[in-house]
Amino acid sequence: MTLIQTRQAAFGLALILVSVCAVNVLAQKQTRGNTPNEGAVRSNLDRATDESQQSDRITSSGALTAWAETSKHQTGISQTTTPANNSNTAGSNEAAATTGPQAPADKWQFQFTPYLWIAGLSGRAGIGTLTTDVDAGITDTSVHLNFGFMGTFEARKNRLVILTDLQYSDLSTEHTTPGPLFSGARASFKTFVLDPEVGYRVIDNQEKGASVDVLGGFRYWHLRTDLLFNAGAVPTRSATASRDWADGVVGLRGRAHISPRLFVVGKGDLGGGGSKFTYQLFGGVGVTFGKRYALIGGYRHLHVNYNKDNFLFDMSLHGPIFGFGIKF
Repeated sequence: MTLIQTRQAAFGLALILVSVCAVNVLAQKQTRGNTPNEGAVRSNLDRATDESQQSDRITSSGALTAWAETSKHQTGISQTTTPANNSNTAGSNEAAATTGPQAPADKWQFQFTPYLWIAGLSGRAGIGTLTTDVDAGITDTSVHLNFGFMGTFEARKNRLVILTDLQYSDLSTEHTTPGPLFSGARASFKTFVLDPEVGYRVIDNQEKGASVDVLGGFRYWHLRTDLLFNAGAVPTRSATASRDWADGVVGLRGRAHISPRLFVVGKGDLGGGGSKFTYQLFGGVGVTFGKRYALIGGYRHLHVNYNKDNFLFDMSLHGPIFGFGIKF
């Protein structure tokens, strides 16, 4: 993905966020406009008071009749105002249903979040005797995202959490350091990462919208590396190899609302096994609209150090991430 494409994607996502905020403001104004007219109710009560004062001026001979008429009239006022109160109650119930709690905790709740990760590369890669340093940020035009699919799926019931993250990307870069024997190099990485985890919600404060999950699982990698070294002091050389491995990981995930619609979220894990060491850090901010949708933006850093059987991938993938959450 080029620098221009990156800026266009970021600008498009910013427009989406602004549109969502505008829709929320309009919805709130319409809700205020649909509330009962309190001025009309006060006018009815003032009119009733004036009529009651006029009835007091009636002569004593007609006092009993006036009293009966006034009582009947006041009863009518009470019956008239009762539906208005019921209307207020119904409006409050409707608002609570719109912004109130989600599905009951004893039922399964699901969320799917497709996302785009604009990742840069930094580290070292090698096949056999051919190794190269890679240092290409997200603003580097030599980093290309040829294809990518990324998404997370979450299922939760009570305090049980099941989380799966899947990503496939085809990244390539020419921003490498091949050494003094070659004039340049190109490195391409096709990565498939599957990260299923099971967790337990240790903190669940629904009033404040705060939660903390303890997670454990594994991270499976399938990686194909293509290296091309351009001729310099020695002729052109190339190498291609693939590896599969899995790392056990443990971590924490947290979420907290800072306003009714705005929230922050973070996740971190670490582990190893198939590789020497791996860790991941993510932090972001999200905005909800409606009862089922949310836009999330943040930053993700994923590192792994694999060095076995003449295959080296000691690399960090890092950059901004944007997702769209759908609850069902």
